[in-house]
Amino acid sequence: MTNKKLFEYSPDELKEKLIRFYFSIGGFFGGYGSIDIVKNDNEIKYRYEHDQNIINEEYNLSLEKWQEFINKIFDLKIYKWREKYDDNNILDGTQWKIEMEFYGIEKSKFFSYGSNEYPYKWNEFVTIISTYFPQMGDRRW
Repeated sequence: MTNKKLFEYSPDELKEKLIRFYFSIGGFFGGYGSIDIVKNDNEIKYRYEHDQNIINEEYNLSLEKWQEFINKIFDLKIYKWREKYDDNNILDGTQWKIEMEFYGIEKSKFFSYGSNEYPYKWNEFVTIISTYFPQMGDRRW
């Protein structure tokens, strides 16, 4: 599971081949939330999880909203974020994870995670998440 393989593809190719986007964030004092978005053919469904309770309801996302969302996060170049961001000097802080899967690309999973450290443009990223998926809340810790 390496992000380097994805550098062989243009951002437009990656956007076109993206079939899954997963984001989770949580901390000792701040609770936990995740969103899992899956694109099958021209249908996009997503599901939330909050504080270890899976919301068994799936929601539909229009193709137009999916494309807007993907364009915005790709404008931040998150596909170039490192695999690991850690600040080991903070205990009981915030952990986060992003996964993206791409159709037709060998070893196609992108993975980035952190513990109390965040990549460039993090605040813009969580603003996009909270705008398109308000059930996630505005988790900026």
